[in-house]
Amino acid sequence: MKAMAYFTFLSLTLSLISCSTGGTGGTSGSEGQAAAVSAPATLAGKTYRVTVESGSGVFPSTGTFTVVFSSSQPWYIRQGDGVNFRDSWGMYTYSSSGASGTVEVDDSHASQAVFSLTFNTATSGVVTSTADANSRLSGTFTE
Repeated sequence: MKAMAYFTFLSLTLSLISCSTGGTGGTSGSEGQAAAVSAPATLAGKTYRVTVESGSGVFPSTGTFTVVFSSSQPWYIRQGDGVNFRDSWGMYTYSSSGASGTVEVDDSHASQAVFSLTFNTATSGVVTSTADANSRLSGTFTE
């Protein structure tokens, strides 16, 4: 009888452990899939480092830059790498939906451009941009 009670207790304990980890080794979501990532509701106060993998037109084909978004105003500062990108600043608007965010900028050097951010994690992802029919940029970003 004690063996039966011990077996029931052990079985119940293992079931609870399995349920608390999602039954799939600790991943979240259903059937072992990772939970969906959402783009932030705002960029205010955030800083992102962008690594360019390809560019054309007004965008260099390589390089890095950092974008610092004001915490209180719709302004940003772009800190260039000193080789491919120079410093600039401007105003921006931002919208998000799901894992995607769209930043429209009016830049002191590049005039108007639209940056599309796709978040793969809460703090990093892929960026693409267009400024005109001949200007495209693609790369990655991290917060």
